[in-house]
Amino acid sequence: MHNVGNRTLHLVLLPLLILIFLFLSPSHAAAPKILVVHSYHEDQWEHVVEMTKGIEEALTGAHCQLRSFYMDTKRNNIEQWKRAAGQEAKRIVAEYRPQVVISLDDNAQQYFAKDYAGEPSPPYFVFSGVNGEPAQYGFPAANVTGVLERPNVVESIELLQKIRPEVKRLLLLADKSESSDPLIAYCKTLNLPVTVVAYEQPLTLEAWKAVLEQYHSQIDAVGLYVIRTIARSAANPAKVPEEELVRLINEQYKLPTVGFYDSAAESGILCGVSVSMREQGRAAGQIARELLEGKKPGDFAINPTGHGRIQLNLRTAEQLGIQIPYGMIKRADVVIR
Repeated sequence: MHNVGNRTLHLVLLPLLILIFLFLSPSHAAAPKILVVHSYHEDQWEHVVEMTKGIEEALTGAHCQLRSFYMDTKRNNIEQWKRAAGQEAKRIVAEYRPQVVISLDDNAQQYFAKDYAGEPSPPYFVFSGVNGEPAQYGFPAANVTGVLERPNVVESIELLQKIRPEVKRLLLLADKSESSDPLIAYCKTLNLPVTVVAYEQPLTLEAWKAVLEQYHSQIDAVGLYVIRTIARSAANPAKVPEEELVRLINEQYKLPTVGFYDSAAESGILCGVSVSMREQGRAAGQIARELLEGKKPGDFAINPTGHGRIQLNLRTAEQLGIQIPYGMIKRADVVIR
């Protein structure tokens, strides 16, 4: 009877012990949380979408919860909106209590992440897609590390010159934003293979047209970087699509164009070498993963990612009467036909 009683006890206790083990195992323990704060809107292709894919790739198989917030400061670029979006991101941090925050692009640093620099952790912060100097946001700090975005300006211009060797004088056009201001400053530090006749950041479509009319006879090509916040007019703040702005150059002035940003070829620009936003996201996601595994922000050096994406627009080339070598087309990452 004693043995029967022990067997009965074992039969009762064994399933209970198995349930306790499963409940306490890592897969059932509360998963650590990562919050991703994007500067822009969720469906911004070739940027937000690609960065998100990169983060998800880096975190594949990781034991964590992932939540995203989109500040939407590209379509809504007035100061009041950007400040309010930053405050909402802070509210989510307080509510969600993540172990790691990934903050993407400069607006998320300026209106959100910089206010946490140097604070006791958690959370740790990982930035990516940052064009400005990290020091202006108080980075690095004991609780902050990240990944820089440095546009492939020289590589892009050299690509253009392989297509059009006669290009010697360039007008550089951008919008006026937290992303493009650092690009202008960065370009001025580079030893470029062309002469930049002027750096211009028009605010409206009328100003855009005036700049092109002023310089078109003095230049061989136009360089473009982030042209998403240019207003329809001083009275109409609606943003002019970048395709419309580029089309004006292609149709009216027949000038070759080179772009230093992710959607360059898609918007009608002839060529460019852009930063891989998926790689930017993947690098940030990998750092976040390692922070959850026990590393500290100080264990990571702050560097740019290295892989560039060659972009070509064959429709624009045909419109301008330009023949792009087949070997170049074969090597390109993005080809608009």
